[in-house]
Amino acid sequence: MAKKLGKPARQPMRKPGIERYNRIVQAAEALILESGSLEGITLEAVAKRANVPRVSLYYFFESVESLFDALYQRGIQKMVADLPQAPKSANWRDMMLLYIDGVRDFYLNNRVEMILALLPASLVSVNQVSQDFGKALFQLLHGQGLVPKTRQVMLACEMCSELADLVWRKSLIEKGTLTPAYTREAKRVVIAYLEAVLAD
Repeated sequence: MAKKLGKPARQPMRKPGIERYNRIVQAAEALILESGSLEGITLEAVAKRANVPRVSLYYFFESVESLFDALYQRGIQKMVADLPQAPKSANWRDMMLLYIDGVRDFYLNNRVEMILALLPASLVSVNQVSQDFGKALFQLLHGQGLVPKTRQVMLACEMCSELADLVWRKSLIEKGTLTPAYTREAKRVVIAYLEAVLAD
C-alpha cells in the first residue's frame, strides 16, 4: 500500500521569505537539471546551492519529497494551462493525438517537469502524476463532448496518461529524451487502449 504524501509546502507571505523560497526552488531545479534525475538530491545540497541555512528549507519543506512535490504541483499547473483546445471538428482520436503532442512538447520544453513526472522519487508520485494528468485529459475530452461522463472513461483517461508516461519513461531512461519513435508508440498504445474502453 502506498504511503501518504507529507504536509504540503509552506508558502511564504513576506518579501524576504518569498525571495528565499524562490532561491530554494531555483537551486532545486538547477540540481535536477544537472543530475538529470531526482536521485541523490538532498535538502542539504539544495540549501548549499541556494546559499540559505538548512533551517530555511525545513521551514518551507518537511522533506526533499515535499520539495519535489511542490515543484511537481507547479509544473502540473503549467502543463494543464498549456493543454491544447480541440478544434471544432475534432473527434476523440484527433484530440488524443493533439493532447499527446502537447504533453510531449511541454516535457521537451520543461525538462525539470519532465524529470519530475517521468522519473519520480516514489510510486506515490507515479500514481499522483497519472491521476492529475488523467483528470485533466478527461476534463478536456468530456468538456468538448468527445467522450461520455462515466467513471470508467475517467479511469481510462488516467490509464492513458500512465501508458503514455510509461513509454516516455523508457525513452527518457534509454535515450535521454523523448524520441519520435517512442512518441509514435505512446500514441499507438493510448489510442488502442481508449478505443477498447469506448467500444465496451
